[in-house]
Parts: sequence; structure tokens; C-alpha cells
Amino acid sequence: MIRLLLVCLSFFFFAPAAFVSAQTREQKLDAVKEFKRFFRKWKGTAERVESVLDLKRADCPEAVDALVKVLRHKDIEVREAARNVLAGYRAPATIERMLSGLVEMKDATLRGTFIDVLSRGGSTKLKAVLREIWEKDRKSLKLQEKFQIARALKRLGAEGFEDILLALTKDKAFEVRLAALDAIGESRLKKMGKDVVPMLNDPVWQVQQAAIQALGTIRYQGAVNPLIEKLKDPGRLKIDIAEALFKITTWDFGTNYKLWRKTWDRLSKLEGFRIPTDAELAKAKKNREKYDKRYKKGGKKNTFAGIPTTSTRVLFVIDVSASMDDLVIDRTKFKGYRSFRKLDIVKTELSKTVKSLGPNTWFNIIAFASKIKKWKKFLVPGTVSYKASALSFIKSLEPLGTGRGYNATADGSGKTNTYGALMAAFDLDPAKGVVLTGNGKKKALKLDTIYFLTDGRPSIGKYVDIEDILREVKKINETRRIVIHCISIGDFEGSFLKRLAQQNGGVFVDLGH
Repeated sequence: MIRLLLVCLSFFFFAPAAFVSAQTREQKLDAVKEFKRFFRKWKGTAERVESVLDLKRADCPEAVDALVKVLRHKDIEVREAARNVLAGYRAPATIERMLSGLVEMKDATLRGTFIDVLSRGGSTKLKAVLREIWEKDRKSLKLQEKFQIARALKRLGAEGFEDILLALTKDKAFEVRLAALDAIGESRLKKMGKDVVPMLNDPVWQVQQAAIQALGTIRYQGAVNPLIEKLKDPGRLKIDIAEALFKITTWDFGTNYKLWRKTWDRLSKLEGFRIPTDAELAKAKKNREKYDKRYKKGGKKNTFAGIPTTSTRVLFVIDVSASMDDLVIDRTKFKGYRSFRKLDIVKTELSKTVKSLGPNTWFNIIAFASKIKKWKKFLVPGTVSYKASALSFIKSLEPLGTGRGYNATADGSGKTNTYGALMAAFDLDPAKGVVLTGNGKKKALKLDTIYFLTDGRPSIGKYVDIEDILREVKKINETRRIVIHCISIGDFEGSFLKRLAQQNGGVFVDLGH
């Protein structure tokens, strides 16, 4: 409903700048007056969102004042609409209104929100204000304020703010450390390389990953040796390490520790040795083989539906909605399976994967239709007993809502709750206790890779519109950094799954129709 409304109003929101700027101050003030008059009278979320978005062209200080209360609204869609409108304002007087009270503002959540919208809008004046805030309140800043300061420096450039970022990399909240590392990498602060290297051993794996990526981006030569040594660690981070090492050296040895060790020990000792220039790196990138070859390097890996991974902490999320009872159309692609029913094909693939797991790989399985069913409440090791239990669980899976001979969706149990399944995978409900991204009480879970398989569009749950689902997953995964691989099977248009995978560091595979 809301998405359809936004599409219908697309011309209004993306009207030419000349049309928007043609609004007189009197017209803008009148729009603000009408908004304040009627906003509380609207009962539905769609109407409230529309009324907030009506202020998009009322770019004036009074609109900022009117939207402050909306930023605390109970409906997340309404709050998001207000943030987006504020982030789109460009009039100098409006920007000054948002900036003016930031230094003295006591409400940490509100201050964090304004730092966010101003940095999203590209306000260069914000950086000077951030310095004032830091000098005045650095010892009393809340998590969301520090997090948004780091994000703002990532967006606006962090040159000259190295002292702030260094302090944020030592913060007790992993989200803040992670955001600071992202800012260091985005601003290519090579001189901070020596400060980033110790964070390769941070107790939170997401921070380790951010440190790996930052070191690869700034191309710090002093990181090569510790990165090579970190290849000894098991898990998904090997892929990130290999990529970082390639960016620094232009060598492409994948996750092969012995080859990296031997080559670096030999070449780094040569007189006059230097790492390649940025131009040489750009040339090497053009010549490098694609992503799938990089995955094949460096030892045995687990695969599911043709997607390999080095991860040792994986979750399989499997669609068991009514449509999974259907038969595939292109039989030639599925020769060798015991049946052409979609769920039977998936069960065969998942069973093969589970059988291949070793005791050092931790895993779990979630089956979903309208409701979500977890095999276990937590990740378990791939021991003989757990694998036998998992295979028994997989064998018992049947499409829900089929009724075996009568209307498949009569009871509603066979619908596709994509959002609910992904939230179960993250093991949180973003509607509860949200401060930044996800539930603040559940930090840094060990899960790092999700395989998500479905054959249909979302049809039930808190969010069914794919844009809403993508937005919520992106918000949560900004700090969780879980890779999401997506697999489709059957007659399903896969652009949603492709975007879900691309936005979350994963691979999309279409098994066939």
C-alpha cells in the first residue's frame, strides 16, 4: 500500500528542481501549517507517510521544527519518511536550523538522527559542528551519537579527524568500532594503518572484518604479514583477507597460506621492494579472474546449491510454502533427482551439504512458510550425531498448506513469510529495542553466512513489499555483516533475491524453473 502510494507520487517527489524551488516562502509556510493541522488526524500509516512527504518541497526552517516530533513517532515508516525528507533539504536557512542546536542538544537519539540526515544530505558544515560536539561531550556521548559521528565522517571525509576516529576504534561498543574502521577505509587514511592492524584480533568478528577491509582499501604495507598469518584462522574471513591482500600486493593466491607466506618472505626482502601503485592495482583488477575462481582457491570448502563458502558458521533457510509442492518445468536441468518436486530437489541438495560438513563447521536449519520453524535454537557442530538429527529433520520437511488434494492456501499456512524468515535468521525482531541496527541486546552473534532458498514472492508477514524487506535487512546487516547467499527455484522472477544477495555480500543462483 505504502509502496504503491510512493510510486504514484513519484513525479511529485522527483519534480525538476526549478519547480520545487519555485515555491515561495509563503507557500512553504502554508504547507507546514496544513501539515501541523491535519497530521494527528490521520489514523493510517499510509496517510501519515503521505502527509510527511508532502513537506518535501517545503524546504524551510519551520518544516524542520514540525518534523522533530515526527522523528519520535511510533511507526517506523513514518519516522523513515521524516528522516528522508530532512535529508533532502538543501536551503541554507534550513540546514542552519538543523545545525544550530546540535552542540547543546541533550537528546542523544535526536542528535544522532540529525547528524545522520545532515551527513546523508552532504552538509560540509556538519564537520565543524562534529568537532565542537566531540570537544564538548566526548566523555558523555551515547552509543548512537558516536555511531552516527563515525558514519558522518565516512560520508563526508575524515581527513583531519584521525584523533576522533582513533578514539572511536577503542570504544566499548562494537558497532562504533566497526563504523570508525569503515570511515578510515572510505577516507583512505593510510597513516592510520598501524592503528588498524591490532584490530585484526578484536574479540568481535564483524570488527575484524571491517579492519581487514579497511587495511585492503588504504593499502597499508605493514598489514601484509599479519593478514597472511590470519589466513590460518578458520571461517569466512579468509575470503576478505584474500581480497585485502590482493588489493595491497596485486598477487592473487586466494586463501592459500603457504603460497602467500613463501612469496611474501621472498619478495619483501628484496632490495628496493615496494607494493604496486594504485594504477598498477587497477590494471591487475582488470586482468584478475572473477569471483567464483577466488572461492575455489585454498582448500576444501562446503557448498550448497553450487555456492561454495569457507564459512564454518552457516545457516540454511529453506522455503516450505505450498508452492514448493509444485513440479519443476525444465526437467533436463534436474536429471538424477528422485523426483521433480521442488522441495524434494532442495532436500536432496541440503542433505548432501549436511553430510559434507565437518565437526569444525557449526550450522543450523530454518524452514519457513507463513510460520517459522527452527531445527535448533542455536548453531551446532557438524558431528555425526547432529548431522544424523539434521538429516532426519530435512527428511520430515513437507510443504505447508497443501492439504494433499485440496486448496493449497485455504488455511493460510502455506504462504511465504520472507521477512519473518530473515528476521529469525538474524535472531532478532527489529521492532523491539531498536537503537541503531537490530536489537542492542544481541550483539555479534557467531553466525556469519546465510543460505536463503525460496521459490516465491513474499506474501505474508510484517513486510511483504520487497523494498521494505531490503531496507530492513540492510539496516540490520550494516553492523552484523552476515553474508546472505540467495537461491531461487521454480518460476519466480529473481530480481529481489539477486538484490538481496548483492546488497549483503552474497551470490545469487537460479537453480531453474
